[in-house]
Amino acid sequence: MLRCLSQICGSTGDAAEQPNEKQLQRQPVVKPLFRLDEIEESTAVQTLQSIASSQGLDLAPPGAEQPVAAVSKDFQRNASRVLILVPAGDASGWAIEMGGKAAAIPLLRWAEANNYAVAIFSPQALKSQPSQTWERVVKGSPSRCASVVVAASMLCHFQAALEPVHPLLFGRFRTVCIHAADSIQDVKVLPADLRQHMEVATVVMPPAWDQLDIQVSCQSLFELLRDREEAWSKLEVAKYSGFQGLKENDMPGLKRMAVDQRVKRLDRDRNDDELARLLKKHEQARHQQNDEEEEPGID
Repeated sequence: MLRCLSQICGSTGDAAEQPNEKQLQRQPVVKPLFRLDEIEESTAVQTLQSIASSQGLDLAPPGAEQPVAAVSKDFQRNASRVLILVPAGDASGWAIEMGGKAAAIPLLRWAEANNYAVAIFSPQALKSQPSQTWERVVKGSPSRCASVVVAASMLCHFQAALEPVHPLLFGRFRTVCIHAADSIQDVKVLPADLRQHMEVATVVMPPAWDQLDIQVSCQSLFELLRDREEAWSKLEVAKYSGFQGLKENDMPGLKRMAVDQRVKRLDRDRNDDELARLLKKHEQARHQQNDEEEEPGID
């Protein structure tokens, strides 16, 4: 009952009530600032020009006669994270809905507060030429961690945009948030690599978020993105630390194998050597998506 006063009297309190190391190191989600007298934004985004002018975004690609997206000022400089919005709609208006309200503008503001570069696509352009539209914009972002929020009924167009993309390139899309009405099984058969990646990256936004205030829904979404990025970072650290334990491969700067030994290993099965087994082990851990399980090391 008087837990908040326990530190004042010198007591450390119950050990179970102390925050653990994971909680202390977790990066908080920052809430954007809103004026008390601020007028609520329009319920639908009409054009790229209108959202670019109202939110201080740039039209993309730069200099294009027909822009297909609006991006933040740091879109080409932010190497950490980017949030990509794929709204639904037509010429009469389009938006992403969360909590029963248009969420495009709130999501942009939450992204800015949490140091995300942002891009919002024109649904008409993405429907007409999905892969070309996607490539023209996304190739300009150097972010290593990309998150995508896909509006209802737009999942098939998003997947069509990724189909021709090389697996090394779409691997940076760590989280793809979709609505419960959409499902990977409901669309056409995807290439094996893309289907495997989508099964891991896709997250269905809980229907309960529709009952929450739009700002609460946005906070829940960005907490989800933070947790998934942290889980991915932990797996990457474990994978690269495993490289230090390799015994059968060169490690530039640490250990060099003799020339004779390297020559003997030229005809080895590169799909089943020590390095391949390490990468496969961590790939399996990533697909399990079990953040509570201890990350694997090297055999």
